[in-house]
Amino acid sequence: MPDLEKSTSQSPDATEMKPRALFALSMLLVSGATAASELQVLRVDGGVRSVRADAAVPLLPRNPVLNGDIVTLSANGRAALQLAGAGLITLARGAELQVFDTRAGVPAQGRFKLLSGTVRIDSRVGSGRVPLDIRLNVGSLKSRIYGAEALGTNDASGETLCLLAGAIEIQTSGAADARLDSPGSCLRRTPDGQVRELRLGEDQPMRLALSASEFADPTPLTTTPMATAAARSAPTPIIAPVSKPASAPPPAVPAATAATPAAAPSPATSAPATKAGGWTVVVLSLAKREAVENRSQALLDQGLPAATRQIEVKGQILYRSTVGRFSSADEARAYAKTTLADAGIQGWVAPL
Repeated sequence: MPDLEKSTSQSPDATEMKPRALFALSMLLVSGATAASELQVLRVDGGVRSVRADAAVPLLPRNPVLNGDIVTLSANGRAALQLAGAGLITLARGAELQVFDTRAGVPAQGRFKLLSGTVRIDSRVGSGRVPLDIRLNVGSLKSRIYGAEALGTNDASGETLCLLAGAIEIQTSGAADARLDSPGSCLRRTPDGQVRELRLGEDQPMRLALSASEFADPTPLTTTPMATAAARSAPTPIIAPVSKPASAPPPAVPAATAATPAAAPSPATSAPATKAGGWTVVVLSLAKREAVENRSQALLDQGLPAATRQIEVKGQILYRSTVGRFSSADEARAYAKTTLADAGIQGWVAPL
């Protein structure tokens, strides 16, 4: 009887403990699901860490970034992230980016807030695929970046969003909603609460932010399929490494006539419509680096994603002023016929 009484007296406690244990386990599973993320680190330069649960965790290539994390960079740090295996998110200049939610799907989605520093988001994923749908808050500026590329800063000059490609929608507290559809156009909320428009090429802080958001070498430090996709959509560097084009390049420029632009390749010898390395629009090709860099800087001042690329043709070094990086030749041609043509800029399409 004593044993029976003991077991009988314990059974209510055991009955109560079982649902409590199940509840605790379910909460643990829910919290784990909440922390799951589709965001991954592609590469880092300098000090980059993730702050989660009041603890700082160093971030390295291939590391996941969890929902709820705050990615924090040192003053000279830089990081490239990728959402659901597509697009590119680049952080720079002491950035602090809060990750609210990331999820796979059609489209893949992400919600972020830039607390400080610089972020550059490219939600384009190439033809035939659904773009990323990214919501980015830069302070009180709330934007939707869908199939577009944008640059955001949160610093002493205010909260700023600039369009680099496509179009973005912006909501501002206390002001009318805005839509940026001209590359290089920006919207800034100053510390005193004023909202004004500006041009990227005319604003020195934003030009510096754009330059800081680019890696000297766009190739990620990983070899995963996710990293391979990023290499195609990563920003074009100011000076790219020497590469040998797979198709016939423009004729080499003799040293005696280095000031004369190289001729564009004829349509009859153009490369196939798609290429894994990507495509660009060449505006100028010379053996003189300084002249090409000046041209690229002038294009950057106009708010265009320009870069100077170095190539080798039959043992001779040439420099190209290029605009944009595209997944197909058709996309590059369309860009040249619309955006560049409207700006009075001529160029030809070439593989990267």
